Amino acid sequence: MTQTSQCRTDSRMGIAFSALATLILAGCGSGGGGASSPLADEDGILGFVPADTPYVFAAVEGMPDAALDKLEQGSDSMLAAYKTVVASTIEEMAAEGEIEADEEELDLTLSLAESVIDLLQSDSLRSAGVPRGAQMAIYGVGLLPVIRVELSNPVAFEAKIAEIEANIGGDMEVAEAGGQSYRYLELDEAQMLIAVTDDYAVMAMTPAALTEAQLSIVLGVQKPGESIAATKALESLAASYDFTTYGLGYFSISELAETFVGDPSGINADLLTMMDYSAADLPDVCRSDIRAMAGIMPRIVSGYTEVTADQVTSNTVFEMRADLAEGLTAVSAPVPGLGMDHGGLGSFGMSIDALALRSFMEARFDAYEEAPYECELLAGTQLMIDQARLSLNQPVPPVAYSFKGFLAVIDRIEGLDFNGQQPPEVVEARMLVANDNAPALLAMGAMFSPEIASLNLQPDGNPVELPMPQLAAMAEAAHIAMTESALAISVGDGAPERLSELLNSPPSSQQPLFSVRLDGQRYYEFMNEAMKAGNAASGEGDMSEELQNAASTVMTGISDAIDRISVDVILTNRGIELPANVTLRD
Repeated sequence: MTQTSQCRTDSRMGIAFSALATLILAGCGSGGGGASSPLADEDGILGFVPADTPYVFAAVEGMPDAALDKLEQGSDSMLAAYKTVVASTIEEMAAEGEIEADEEELDLTLSLAESVIDLLQSDSLRSAGVPRGAQMAIYGVGLLPVIRVELSNPVAFEAKIAEIEANIGGDMEVAEAGGQSYRYLELDEAQMLIAVTDDYAVMAMTPAALTEAQLSIVLGVQKPGESIAATKALESLAASYDFTTYGLGYFSISELAETFVGDPSGINADLLTMMDYSAADLPDVCRSDIRAMAGIMPRIVSGYTEVTADQVTSNTVFEMRADLAEGLTAVSAPVPGLGMDHGGLGSFGMSIDALALRSFMEARFDAYEEAPYECELLAGTQLMIDQARLSLNQPVPPVAYSFKGFLAVIDRIEGLDFNGQQPPEVVEARMLVANDNAPALLAMGAMFSPEIASLNLQPDGNPVELPMPQLAAMAEAAHIAMTESALAISVGDGAPERLSELLNSPPSSQQPLFSVRLDGQRYYEFMNEAMKAGNAASGEGDMSEELQNAASTVMTGISDAIDRISVDVILTNRGIELPANVTLRD
C-alpha cells in the first residue's frame, strides 16, 4: 500500500471513529442511574473519572421519557435528510480538494456516512447495545480526552464496530493493556482507541508513544486513586447551581494552567516530557502571572437545571474572581420588560450602565498598573491597557451615560416574501429605549423632526398617535409614549394597548445584560424561507434542489419540536451566567 493510500485509509478510519463517537453519544443520558446518589457512586461511571480531571461533563440519571419522546419526534425524517446534507458536503469537499480520494474511495466514504446515519434511526442504538438509559461521561485523564458510555449488550456493540470496519474495507489494529483488549487507529503521532468492557464502551485520543501501563490508566483498567465520585465534587456542583443529574460538568481553566506552570504528575508529567516541555524552564514570575491570569475566570460550569415534558432549562456560568464578579454586577441596568416573554414572534434587547462600566474599567486598569504582569510572555498586556485607556478617555456625549438599554418586540409579521424580495404587508412591533432622562432624549429628537416636536408628548405614559406615512403600507397606525425613564414606539393594530403594556412592564430583578425570546417554530420557518430565497437569488443556486429540500426538512423538524426559546446573559456575584429555556411543542 502506498503512503497516499495509507493516508486515505486512515482518513476513512478516522471518519468511522468519529461517526462511532456520534453514534454512542446520541443515545446517552436518558435513563435511570440506580444509585441513591449517583454523583457520589464510586461503583458507577464517575468512579473512573479522576478527582483532579481538568474537565468533565456527565449524564448519570435519565431525562423523563415524556421529554425524550417529544425531542425524538420527527428525528427519523431529519436523520434521513441529514444523509443528503452529509453526502453533499463530502462530495463538495472532494471536488474542492479538501478530501483526497479517488472515485472508489469517495463512494466508500459516502456509503460509510450513510450507514452510520442509518444506525442513528429510531431503536438502532438500542440494537447496538447502547440502552436508552445509558450513563455517559466525557472527561480528562490528565489532559487526554476520554469518552465512557454504559452498555447493555457489549456483544451487540462489538458487532456494530465490526460492521463499520467492514464498510471501510479493513480492521483496526488490536492490542492489549493491563489485560484489556482494545482497537486502535494510528494517525501520525496520535492514536484513537476504543475498548469494550462488560459494562462500558471507552474511547480516547492519546499519543501513539504511550506505554501499556499508561494506556491501562486511560482506559480505566487501573481506576484512579481518588475519583470525582469519592470527592463528591459534582454533587457539590449540583447543589451550588441547582443542576440535575441529567447532565452537568465543568471546564477548569485554573487546573489546565497549573498543569503547565506547576509540578505535574502521572499522565500529565509523561505527556509534557514527550512534548519536551518542563515548567522548570519557566521563570517564577511567569508562573505567578499565569496563575493570576487563569484566576480571573478559573472555571466554566454548565448543566441542565430542569427537564420535563414541557421544557428544558439549563445554565452556563463563567465563574469569575470574586471582586471582578462583584464589580460587574453594577454594569447592567433596569430596562422595563427586558428578560420577560412578551409573546409574538420574539423580542431582544440589552441593558448597560455606561458610567458604571467606565468606573469598572478604570478600576481594573488602576489595579493592573499597581501590580502589572512582569512575565515577558505577557508583555503585550500593558500595550492593550494603554490603548484601552486612550479609548476610554475619548469624549462621550452626556446622553450616552443616560442611556440604559433597549427592548424590541416583534408581535406579528405577515406577507413577507423572501423570494419576491417584498417587504411585509402587516407589521406589529414595539420598541422601548430606557433613559435616565427620556424627555431630554425626546427633545433631542424633536430638533431633527418637526413631527415629533408638534406632538407635545408628556412623560405620563399615555400613547399619542405618531404620523409615519412611510409605514402606511405595512402598519395601520403608529404610537409613541413616554415616562420619565423610557421612550417607546409601537406600530400596527392594537398599538396603544401594547405600548402601554411595554412601558408598564417592571424591570427584571436580574437586570439581564442581554436577552432574547423567540417563537421557535416561526424562527426556523423564517430561516427556512430565507435559505430558499437566498439560494434562488444566487442564480443557479448555491444548493441543489435535493440538498435544499433536505436542509428544509431538518429545519422543519426542529420547528415542529420547539415552541419558544429564551436566552439571557446575566451578571451575578458568581460571574457571567447564561440561563436558557426551551419549551417543547405538544
